[in-house]
Amino acid sequence: MSSPEASIEVRLLNVAGARVDGASMGDGVMPTFDVNVKLEEVERRTGEAVFNFAIAISTKPSIAKFDATGIVTVNGENAALEKVLQTDPEAKVPYLLKRVYQQIFLSIFLLSGMINVPHPPPDLVFSSVKSELV
Repeated sequence: MSSPEASIEVRLLNVAGARVDGASMGDGVMPTFDVNVKLEEVERRTGEAVFNFAIAISTKPSIAKFDATGIVTVNGENAALEKVLQTDPEAKVPYLLKRVYQQIFLSIFLLSGMINVPHPPPDLVFSSVKSELV
């Protein structure tokens, strides 16, 4: 969801990935992914809202874990800001979180290839997320 009146800038400050020591992927084992998200509003002015985000992704069985943190800035009229902050009724996550994940997915995908572990799906936060919107 993107509003023509709102622009969203995602700045990734830190991304880390680690293969769990002694983890074996086994033949054909496709792990499931758990996601924990924190999206915290840190500043709001007329026409602008700034949020910190932290996303932690882990696998079951325990093969790898990923962490990403950053800042997202939303600019636009107040009605457009509110629209971006609304929750998608189908996915049950804020539209803003969907945009953040879309922006950081490529970094996590590349990192998973470097450490030779399965990557999370591109629609991970759309289907299952434990989120905290402060």
